[in-house]
Amino acid sequence: MSKLIDELKTNLKNKNIRGLALDIDETLSLTIGYWVENLQLKFGNPENLSVQELVFKYRFMQNVPFWQNEEALNWMEHARKSNKVQEILPLIENANVIVGQINKIVPICAYITIRSQSVIPGTKKWLKKHGFPDAPVIAKPNDLPYENGSRWKAHMLTKLYPQAIGIIDDNSSLIDFLPKDYKGYVFLYNNSEIYGKNKKVIPCKNWNDVLLKVKECKMI
Repeated sequence: MSKLIDELKTNLKNKNIRGLALDIDETLSLTIGYWVENLQLKFGNPENLSVQELVFKYRFMQNVPFWQNEEALNWMEHARKSNKVQEILPLIENANVIVGQINKIVPICAYITIRSQSVIPGTKKWLKKHGFPDAPVIAKPNDLPYENGSRWKAHMLTKLYPQAIGIIDDNSSLIDFLPKDYKGYVFLYNNSEIYGKNKKVIPCKNWNDVLLKVKECKMI
């Protein structure tokens, strides 16, 4: 993995490219929406919450108490490893349109996801289907536990700096694993919290807000 990152960084440097990385799940694809719809059909929804209400209350699947049983967890693990599932995930509305606009301001240089490397083929098909910019997909090693994904992603992002001058991501836990001296930007999609005094951690309510904040930053 380190060799892959080094090669990508060298390639970007040789082409004089400095750009943004993108997360995928819950940033570009409404992965949790697909999971909720299927999990409630297969295993029930005792709180009788709508997809939107459940996402708002729990945000991540590991926080939903009534789906923390062996059968449901096995289904989730299968979904994570399925290329076919990655190909049919719903698109977050207008994410592809606005990413295309951002790409004209700051090039999209990589997708960094805590999906496993085994589902890169399905992920690439999904990105192409929805017209996202062509860029390498960096996915976590298959044997790395999902729970360690944010730490791994922070390490990859740090190694890619300054060719990757930041990332657009929905998961604020990424910030906890970045070095204190990390100089890149973190645009937190679907987020309105203020994170300390770090002016380069930028909450964005929606994709239109991401576009506005990227324009304001004038990164390159």
